[in-house]
Amino acid sequence: MKIRRVFSVLLLVGCAPFAFGQHYLAVKNGDKKSVVVAAKGIYPIVLNGGKLEVVRASRFALGEGGEYLPVHVAVRNLWVQTSSSMIDTGNEINREFHLKCDLETAFPLDYVFLVIVLKNDLGNAGLFLFEVGRLEPRRLSPVDLMVPMTMDSAPGRYDFYLFSGGRELFQSMMPIGAMEFALNRMVHEHIKDVQDAPAAPFVGPAPEYPKAFFKKGIEGNATLSFAIDANGAVSDPAVVKASQPEFGEAAMAVIRLWRFLPSVQAGHPVPSRAVLPFEFSVPPKK
Repeated sequence: MKIRRVFSVLLLVGCAPFAFGQHYLAVKNGDKKSVVVAAKGIYPIVLNGGKLEVVRASRFALGEGGEYLPVHVAVRNLWVQTSSSMIDTGNEINREFHLKCDLETAFPLDYVFLVIVLKNDLGNAGLFLFEVGRLEPRRLSPVDLMVPMTMDSAPGRYDFYLFSGGRELFQSMMPIGAMEFALNRMVHEHIKDVQDAPAAPFVGPAPEYPKAFFKKGIEGNATLSFAIDANGAVSDPAVVKASQPEFGEAAMAVIRLWRFLPSVQAGHPVPSRAVLPFEFSVPPKK
């Protein structure tokens, strides 16, 4: 019997959650369902009596509820591929889904885990859990995973979710519409009882360190000015100063993804203008 390895990059297309609510991951733990707060390898960890407990179970479900953790994670250097072995009878065996990427955040995060949901056009689906662990600020954390695919061979897609301590994280693979919807709701909740306050950063991705500077080890900064509307969204950004033009470009590339708690006067959110500095240091090696 001859076996031929077949690779495909386009079998699974689309790679982000499409619902507009934040999610939590639940697992069947004995006769009850528990929220997953961490992972150990591919096994979920739940709180049981105030203590962390590993659950040797595989019956998961994604639910909607709670609030996103207001931290943004950048998914960089994404690589996705499916593969299988074709035997001489024309049948596919050993079908696998591969995903590699680097995760980066501006803040330390503990108990980070990743959920992948595979779906195909025949209605089949599978949910898979993977431990990521701790994310250090501005350090690229590699993810390299492989999922055996037992569902029927058909075009499909995958959804990608990140959690920290059981709360879903904002991440760069989310559809803009879903992120906007969630942020509008969260900003409204955070300022509804405020009478007077200046605008303040709420959530936003760290700018990517310019790849051209990796070997040179250049460090520096960039300062941007921009408008903030009554929903905390950013518009009209401009570089005030930058130690290197590339740092200004990197900051400009992400500032529209930032969301602020807007300025509030007499209990009403009002537009304002702000200035924000960004510092660039050489990312630590993986």
